[in-house]
Amino acid sequence: MNKRWKCRITAVALAASFLLTGCGSSEEETTAPVVTEVVTEAPTTEAKLQVTEPSTIQDADKVSLAKDGKVKNPLTGLWIDESYQNMRPISVQISNVQPAIPQTGIARADIIYEMLVEGGITRLNAIITEYQGIEKLGPMRSARHYYDRKALEYDAIFFCWGTSIYAQADIDGGLANLEAVDLNYEPGGFRSDDRFAPHNAYTNSEGLNGRIDKHGFSREHRSIYQKMYKFNETFTPIEGNPAKKVTTKFHNNRQPWFEYDEEDQLYYRFQYGEEQIDNETGEQLAFTNVLIQFAKHTPMPDLPELWDIEWTGEGDGFYCTGGKVIPVTWKNTKGVTKWYNMDGSELSMNPGKTWITVFQNSNREGIVFE
Repeated sequence: MNKRWKCRITAVALAASFLLTGCGSSEEETTAPVVTEVVTEAPTTEAKLQVTEPSTIQDADKVSLAKDGKVKNPLTGLWIDESYQNMRPISVQISNVQPAIPQTGIARADIIYEMLVEGGITRLNAIITEYQGIEKLGPMRSARHYYDRKALEYDAIFFCWGTSIYAQADIDGGLANLEAVDLNYEPGGFRSDDRFAPHNAYTNSEGLNGRIDKHGFSREHRSIYQKMYKFNETFTPIEGNPAKKVTTKFHNNRQPWFEYDEEDQLYYRFQYGEEQIDNETGEQLAFTNVLIQFAKHTPMPDLPELWDIEWTGEGDGFYCTGGKVIPVTWKNTKGVTKWYNMDGSELSMNPGKTWITVFQNSNREGIVFE
């Protein structure tokens, strides 16, 4: 896996090259039948669909498909057990400093966000649909307000271990529709004896479920939920520039990266000079998709050591899959972020897990593709 690639392209140079050459062709809008009901028979290998009046293909994301007791996970495009149909995910704050690794249980995540916190370090947020049966998840750390606001986009139940004053204001009712639990003050978390505090705070599915029940949170998606991603039916290569290695240089001492494996079509995650491992499985974290989202970072006026990240409006970034990269844009409409190709069509990602690095607008040179 530790290959060295000859071609190195920064984010700035790559964006310029795509402006000159373009990036692929747009899809034609076609007419397709709407699927309103799924009828299953056992045994079967394909879903049997009842078809009604025709409509446009863009309506397909409003339909829930089932096959052999499984449904599509809206966060990965993969089949999961139908018991998870319409289930809200959890969103968990995970420490990412060197004394906190290897983390445990985060390989369960459908999507992982990495963002800056104060002092130049990053913190992770794991968004997990299939959280039942987790024996240990963490180590957990305190929330920042831009994390809980991102969790709200997924209609996720947000869990943290401590908060900033701004995140606490959100949890105390300052952010409408947010349902969150600070396990530093409630039962549901525990300290392990194999590490020193603050790097030893964990939770598990029993603790998570106990808090959800205690607060009376719905486990099913509420009416505010909107699907955020569009997925291909099967793995589909993209036409882009080489991205066998993707480095996200937050600063000189914080340069995590991904390496692409052509055999399994996954990006493997590295940081602190070594493979990033999930201690529960002993396996390296791997992702089908890597998204880089450029967003405005500004210091908070009264506490300038803390960041604010602007989620509203629109911006740009990159999408990596299959060892290739293309420029993309994002737009946040009514609190939901969606991704688009440069021709304005909605981005269709390959089925699988996704890592999203949120990067400063002012540090585009820190993204390097090789």
